[in-house]
Amino acid sequence: MDAQRALLDELMGAARNMTDEERKGFKEVTWDDKEVCGAYMVRFCPHDLFVNTRSDLGPCPRIHDPKLKESFEKSPRHDAFVPKFETELAQFCEKLVMDLDRRVRRGRERLAQEVEPAPAQPLSSEKAEQLSQLEDKIKNLLEQVESLGEAGKVDEAEALMRKTRLILEKAALTQQTLLDKVLLLAQEKKMALCEICGSFLVANDAVERTQSHITGKQHIGYGMVRDFISSIRGNRDGGRSGEWRSRNGRDGARDRTSDQAGHASLLGMDTGGHLEVQPPILVKL
Repeated sequence: MDAQRALLDELMGAARNMTDEERKGFKEVTWDDKEVCGAYMVRFCPHDLFVNTRSDLGPCPRIHDPKLKESFEKSPRHDAFVPKFETELAQFCEKLVMDLDRRVRRGRERLAQEVEPAPAQPLSSEKAEQLSQLEDKIKNLLEQVESLGEAGKVDEAEALMRKTRLILEKAALTQQTLLDKVLLLAQEKKMALCEICGSFLVANDAVERTQSHITGKQHIGYGMVRDFISSIRGNRDGGRSGEWRSRNGRDGARDRTSDQAGHASLLGMDTGGHLEVQPPILVKL
């Protein structure tokens, strides 16, 4: 029964039993329609990588459908369309990385302008009682600096860091050893820049927080984008065109079939000279 239904879907469409009113909310598409996301089918769609991060690109304007992806992977025209879809994805990714690298350069310049404060001079012993409260206050301020830096609010983070340094400079500290401890804490919380995703971090931070950043969506997403661009450039430089197929288990026979298909595959013809029948997928508008 399922096989018969699938055959009818191929010949007549999945919406064959719908009324005209029901059809208004649906559209039948195939994987090679312009509305379908080629990046999603061939590798990944950048719109899916940064959801709910400060780099969120919003929803993809094109269709993502697992059935269309499966249809594409089984199609005799698959190998002929892979370079086209990869090129479109590479252009999108290169623009993302160019924009990101500009932010990284600006971040480097901002960090390079930071000037270390002069050590505060210890004052009279009558102020020693205030040191414990001061240290707690500074720790609290530095935690806020961390949060602002991770959220990309660099200006606010730097302003708060300057405020912390002013407190250190103006505070009445009596014991040089405790003063050094507070200054060392401030030094340990110096901001750093992630070269992969452009996020501002805290240098020498705890392992757990560093690991949390590395496994976060934004860092992983930009890592995927950069790796993809590197692989595409490597293919261009080396004259290779089948890296994607080899990574995804495509064997040499499939590659040779692709070469033999030639222009006929672009016209929807399989290697036997027959027109490919693409089962349309019903997509809700």
